[in-house]
Amino acid sequence: MVPKRRAPSSSVMTARIGVWLVFFAVLSLSDPVLFAAPPQGLFATVVSQVQSTVVSISVSRPGGYEFSGGRRRRSPFEVSYGSGVVLDTEGHILTNNHVINSATWIQVKLSDETEYRANIVGQDPESDLALIRIQSQHPIDPQSVARLGNSDSIRVGDWVMAIGSPFGFHHTVSVGVISAKGRHLDRIQSDILPHQPFLQTDASINPGNSGGPLVDTSGRVIGINTAYNPGGTGIGFAIPINWASRVADQLKKDGRIIRGYLGVYPQDLSSDLAQAFGLLSAHGVLVGDIESGSPADQAGLKQGDVILKIAGQSVRNTNGFFTRIAEYRPDQRLDLSVFRSGSPRQFLIQLGRRTSQFTTPSNPAQFDWPGLEVGDRTALESRRLGISKTGPGVVVLYVVPGSPADHKHIVRGDLILKINGELLQNIEQYQAQIKDWEHQGKPFLLLMRPRGQNHDQFVALPTFSKN
Repeated sequence: MVPKRRAPSSSVMTARIGVWLVFFAVLSLSDPVLFAAPPQGLFATVVSQVQSTVVSISVSRPGGYEFSGGRRRRSPFEVSYGSGVVLDTEGHILTNNHVINSATWIQVKLSDETEYRANIVGQDPESDLALIRIQSQHPIDPQSVARLGNSDSIRVGDWVMAIGSPFGFHHTVSVGVISAKGRHLDRIQSDILPHQPFLQTDASINPGNSGGPLVDTSGRVIGINTAYNPGGTGIGFAIPINWASRVADQLKKDGRIIRGYLGVYPQDLSSDLAQAFGLLSAHGVLVGDIESGSPADQAGLKQGDVILKIAGQSVRNTNGFFTRIAEYRPDQRLDLSVFRSGSPRQFLIQLGRRTSQFTTPSNPAQFDWPGLEVGDRTALESRRLGISKTGPGVVVLYVVPGSPADHKHIVRGDLILKINGELLQNIEQYQAQIKDWEHQGKPFLLLMRPRGQNHDQFVALPTFSKN
């Protein structure tokens, strides 16, 4: 008969736990760096420094159609949220392209709760970055301009914070570390990003964080939060700020990104391929093919060449190759170190202009500002809403989802009594007021009576300005 093993007593278990606690205490004392915690209040101090540099972005996009009041209307407008980083006192904001792409309306809320309409300055779908600018007659407070760090110097294991508006909860802060550098992702929001490097972090990143900053413990932006792995927790990705700031500078200058073009189809070297081509290691990229008439073809590169260095910097794989080439503009000359048939060679190549595989809509759908359809009190739909035939004002019959009016919680059945102090008697007066004021560049003041209420209230709408 096999004897049963007796479970250890509670006193024995307590003793064992005590031994382990002593072990870890001794270990932490012998190597304080290994178990060092951030100083008390460090994160709160950083948040107080950078919170004003982060904005919340709400975006409206066209949707399908719906029927209301017996009529077919384009709706609903999809409303989504994101974040952004203030770059200068002129009101330029860096965010992700997927946050604002195909937007018909972009609304930016600053940390002081003020809201502005924003225009798109430039987009780069290939890097998933975009630059927008708020419509304000006053400069941004210099204290609200972000300080940019150096993403090359950040280390794996360094503390970082992600700040943004996940699920619309503005200025949410999460803390973590840099989990890895130089990550390459296959897809983000259905856009192909095959060669761009990312910082990986376990700081929580969720929908709405996109475009917000990843900051270090000095309050400097070292990345733009862009993606997360929905299949796991603690796996988020940010575009390194060194990369993002170069894109932002060119978007501000040109409104688009123009990248250099070499004209080769590279492939990674396996150990077998390296050995077959007479290389000692599998570092570099193999030229699998060359596009006829391309800069590479004209410079004399050949199929089977191995590119080892670009402008003096080693290239380890195809991701590194494309990342390096993307840093240069057309017409720039590059030195390439190439291994061919057992011998090193040097080539000086003038880059061409690469056509992006992405397209940006030139004329996104628009809705009439401010997203309202109104009728007279005597209209049939007004009567169905229980509105009295007599009295001033026009009746809100329809609100475009995601429009400025929708953002201000105007609903079907509300009464608009006055616009900028002018009493309204019919829809003709409403339309005249809208036409006169929509391009004035200052808030549009409505006096309204909410549906079912017996009191009035004021609503201020941002004015419209074409992109």
